[in-house]
Order: sequence, then C-alpha cells, then structure tokens
Amino acid sequence: MTTQALPQPRITPLPVRKRLQLTQPKGLPVINISFNESPFAPTEHVLEAIDSATREVNRYGNPYCDSLRSKLEECFSIPADNIICGNGSEELLDVIGRAFASQGDEILIPQYGYIQFPIVARRVNAELVKAAEPQLVTDVDQLLTRVTDQTKIIFLANPNNPTGTMLPLVELQRLAQQLPTTVLLVIDLAYAEFTGDANTVAVYLQQIHELVNRFPNVMVTRTFSKAHSLAGLRVGWCHASTPMMNALYAGRGMGTVNAAAQAAAIASLEELPQMRANVDLMISERERLSSALRSAGYQLTPSATNFLLMTFPGATEQTADELAKSLFDETGLLVNRTREAGLEHYIRFSMALPKDNDRLLEFLQKYL
Repeated sequence: MTTQALPQPRITPLPVRKRLQLTQPKGLPVINISFNESPFAPTEHVLEAIDSATREVNRYGNPYCDSLRSKLEECFSIPADNIICGNGSEELLDVIGRAFASQGDEILIPQYGYIQFPIVARRVNAELVKAAEPQLVTDVDQLLTRVTDQTKIIFLANPNNPTGTMLPLVELQRLAQQLPTTVLLVIDLAYAEFTGDANTVAVYLQQIHELVNRFPNVMVTRTFSKAHSLAGLRVGWCHASTPMMNALYAGRGMGTVNAAAQAAAIASLEELPQMRANVDLMISERERLSSALRSAGYQLTPSATNFLLMTFPGATEQTADELAKSLFDETGLLVNRTREAGLEHYIRFSMALPKDNDRLLEFLQKYL
C-alpha cells in the first residue's frame, strides 16, 4: 500500500493526554479538588429548572439566550444587547481569539496566565507573548512594555488562575487607559465572586464592567461554573461594547448554550443569597486553611479565588508529585500538581467541604 499525504492542520497539534486510571489503594472515596469546582450542589430550585428543561430536549434552546441575557441585565444593569452567552466562558475566549487574531498577530498574556489563553493563541496560529510576573501577580508595566504593532489581544484573568493572585482595580483601570485602542483587552472574571464580601464584590464588578462602557476595546468574560455550581452545564457570558457584538456572534456557534444550561443559569440568578452564602463559606475555609498551612511551614500565594496555590521549602517537581500522590493514597483527595513552566514545584487545590478540608489539613500538617 502506498503512503498517501494527509491533510495538514493549520494549528499546532497538542499531544493526546492519557486517560487517568485512578484506583484509591485504601478503597476511600475519591474527592477531586483539582478543578476549582464548587463543592456545593445546585439548589432545589435550580435542579427543578434543569429537570423541567430536560423534559423538552426535543426542542432547541433559544439560540440567542434571550431570557438569560434579560436576567443578566436585571441583575447587573448591563444592557442585554451588550451580552453574549456561550458554552462556558472558554468558548467565548475562543471566539474572541478567532475574531480578532490570526497568523502573524500576537496575543499577550501574563507569564502565569490561565491555560486557556495559550490554547486560544495556538488555535489561531498567533504568536503567544508572555509578560513577566516577578511576584506571581500581573504587572501592568510589564504588559505595556510588551505591546507591539502586532499585538491584537491581551488576555488577563483577575483573580488569576493558577496563581490565585489579584491585580488591584486601579491597575486594571491604568492598563485600560494606557493601552492603544487597537489592542483588545479581555478581562476574565471567573473568580470575581470570591474576592470579598457581597458589598466588596458588587463594587468591584460594577467598576470592572464600567471599563467596557468607557473603553470600547475592553471586554469582560464571566462564568456560572464556579460560584454558581454549574461547571457541568458549561454556560458563560461576555460583556462587550456595541461595535464588537456582531463579530462575536459571527464567531460563535448557533445554540451552543443548551436549554438545560440556560434554565439552570436563570434559576441560579434567582438564588443569589444562597450562592453568596456558599461563597462566604469557601472564603472562610480558604482563610482558615491558609493560616494553618503557613503555620505548618508551607508557602502559599495570597488567593482571591476558591483555590490555593501551595509549595514548601526545598520543593521540586518530583517532591511535589510525591506529596500529591501520598495525599491521594492516604486520603482520597486528588489535587492538581501545577504544570505551568516555573510553577512545577507547586500544587493547587480548591476549597472542599469543611470535613474534607479537615482531612487535607490533617495530612499536610503531618507531611512536612
């Protein structure tokens, strides 16, 4: 048989990840705290909305998410016409990349930016440029110095994943003011709800969304996956200026937010007090674990999210792997051994229920 040439992809292929085969040696239940998910199930009201929607899955969901966008307008005072919904905020980041960058362009991110940002650059064959983060916190001056005529997008998560750190609002405002209007600034707020109490968060969100009103080249993406406990349904949204909306809809697939996801998101916006209570508990647990682990000798970055990034004196990639494996073998808790270049000696874990956090803390206090 002759060897035939195959179609060649225009994106750089990623290696196929092997499927993890996890067997807990003690037969303990496996609790995955590696994905920054919420440990809380949706409320009964949200579950009822999902159940009702699934009884009509012979029908498409509204392709433009009209009811969901109207609900978001009601909750956040953002015009529905300036909101687009997607299959998680990740789809919207991908749409933004395809709409505004291509081969020969540059996409600029912080050194330890969210892993989806490099993936977007790879998909559109843009050059990925990283700005240094000397203290594991986004540095506005470093970003501005890396802007060139080829820079089309800056992707920035605040608070950031995987570091958990947060850039002060005044610095975000300075970045928006000093950035050339030809460069798109995309601020991902996946973890915004975890930055403080209800009043603090409300003010922060209002001021971030105001940047979109002041600067047409700024976009904000948000998600229902974290604080709203809907990670498995994949629904997110983006606030963008009017001149940007047509390009976003042109790049987004039709009906990518399924009917159950739309119904659940709307119902979750009707359950904001319960969402806030869940978030407050996770913040309390984050502070409790941070204090105890620092006292035990671990090093943690300041976190404004629902997860912690942790290392320990003398840690290496190998010893971080060993800690993660021992934790799983002894407790059934599955954490994320950080793979980003420069952070290989860290592990990351999200806040679980208090009883599971107790198990984590008990193990780690003994481990060192």
